[in-house]
Amino acid sequence: MMLQPGERIDRYTVVHKLGHGGMSEVYRAHDPQHQREVVLKFPHEDMAGDPATYERFRREIQIGERLTHPNIQKLYELAGNQLDPYLVLEYVDGVTLRDVLRKERRLPIERAVRLCVQIAEALAYAHEHHVFHRDLKPENVIVTPQWHAKVMDFGIAFVEGSRRVTWGQMSSQVGTPDYMAPEQIKGNRGDQRTDIYALGMIAYECLTGRLPYEGDNALVVMSQHVTASPPPLGQFAGHVPPALEETVMKAIRRSPDARWPSMRAFADALQHPDQIDAPALRAEREQQERSAGNGGVGGQMGLPTWQVVVIVVAVLVGLVLFGVVVQLLHG
Repeated sequence: MMLQPGERIDRYTVVHKLGHGGMSEVYRAHDPQHQREVVLKFPHEDMAGDPATYERFRREIQIGERLTHPNIQKLYELAGNQLDPYLVLEYVDGVTLRDVLRKERRLPIERAVRLCVQIAEALAYAHEHHVFHRDLKPENVIVTPQWHAKVMDFGIAFVEGSRRVTWGQMSSQVGTPDYMAPEQIKGNRGDQRTDIYALGMIAYECLTGRLPYEGDNALVVMSQHVTASPPPLGQFAGHVPPALEETVMKAIRRSPDARWPSMRAFADALQHPDQIDAPALRAEREQQERSAGNGGVGGQMGLPTWQVVVIVVAVLVGLVLFGVVVQLLHG
């Protein structure tokens, strides 16, 4: 779907296109009934008419009805019909955190911590309402001119106790490789610890200007998430205080049980570094890395590199085949 400025969709008047993601296209529009600017979110054309698409949007609006928080983008309504659904969301004046990082590369410590605390508070609230984002990344955080963070896009969020819903083209397990937790890569649905890991990766990137894992393709990066231990922040940003460094490093440990016990605990640690015992956290981290046989690739649980690659490839192939089957059934 390609909408032009001035075009009408129901009562909404399109202002301009904001962009597109892996599953949707978004437009800024004007709502004359409520005299406000909104965002219209449409599924890609190749997903139109897919019952799973409508179910996803219905699930997303139900999540929006649960969550009212100053750091979460509001979802107003599910409009259209089952064949051509679209979401109406709050318009937030700002740019994505990804745009901020492209421009500034890395952020001053105070500003990075401020944004991460806001994101953590938003997700702690969501978790307390049994909603897990599962696709947290800089592209899904809006930063206003006042440096106020808004988390958006709960498109593949998981509501505790709900049944699994998949897109026709891909599994609900798919996230973004750079920020995916090891358990997510292995095919688990994910929970609050998955979001803690993703926010830890975002904090790492904001403070150092880079991610701990890099590679020529997604497969290499995913393999590192599963097998390697991330280099300490101080290796790339010596100005980061030890308490803050260990706070972030605890969030991105490979074992979910070794991370912060909750997003609220992570937020508190970011806000109160004076209460963090950095030497103890560092010793704990190093002991866990030794116990895991940390030798870079192939460390966790003693798995050799070839086995990890097989696991990652099998997960990816399984997701693709599942999508093909669903498409055939819907076709």
